Amino acid sequence: MTTFSRAGLVVRSNDASVADTLIEVIACLKALDIEPVPGISTQGLVGDLATHDLDEIGRRCDVAIVIGGDGTLLDTARRLVDHQVPIVGVNRGRLGFLVDVSPDDGMDALRAILTGDFHAESRALVKASLVRDGAVLHSSYALNDAVIRVRDLLRLMDFDIVIDGVLVTHQRADGLIVATPSGSTAYSLSNGGPIVGPTIDALLLQPICPHMLSSRPLLVDGNSRIEIRLKDDERASAQLVCDGQVYIDAQLGDTIVVERLPRALPMLHPADYDYHRILREKLNWA
Repeated sequence: MTTFSRAGLVVRSNDASVADTLIEVIACLKALDIEPVPGISTQGLVGDLATHDLDEIGRRCDVAIVIGGDGTLLDTARRLVDHQVPIVGVNRGRLGFLVDVSPDDGMDALRAILTGDFHAESRALVKASLVRDGAVLHSSYALNDAVIRVRDLLRLMDFDIVIDGVLVTHQRADGLIVATPSGSTAYSLSNGGPIVGPTIDALLLQPICPHMLSSRPLLVDGNSRIEIRLKDDERASAQLVCDGQVYIDAQLGDTIVVERLPRALPMLHPADYDYHRILREKLNWA
């Protein structure tokens, strides 16, 4: 018995290598009497089927299937989380912690998920906002991380970290990563940060190449309001980067506010999904 009626289809843009997998997924959906709703990213790969933007997929579909790597899923997650459409990731990328359905076993794992045999999970996102003179100029969601850095230059920046209205520390560093538990295995991990289980209610603050030996990663409550106040003793260009995909120009003197979204992203994994097994395989632990 199928659990879903309409499935949105999203692929890595401009990548013909996903075409064969996409065709297999569509055939699987039709065999289960589930209507495929191709996204705009599938144009040129789905014959005469009409394509739809992600907002329409969010309104019409009760599941979204993302074919690609973690980057494709990150982009889709930011745009679908408000619709609360569960996402299934089919891995056509390289090193990935988010897309975990392999097409190598045919469509058996996907077919099982679509017929109700799955492990459901919720992943936290954050909202990062650029505030200048008390007004929010720009904002973006992030599933992995929000990164504050100096733009176009390799140099230190000065900033204060304020948590729930309390000044915690002043930093001199190349920047700061504010990561969700999902993002602890992304840029933060490359920068020496800890791995945080995806269901832990926390946010991770990871300075980038800090200029102080006493600087350490900081794990804070997931409900915390985090403010990064960029010092304005030298006016320079800065940047807020969300998930490595959304770039928002800032300047020293601005404040970046990062808070967890009240809505989590629903994700569906194979029934035998185990986060620690994925860590062992992806990180080549013995």
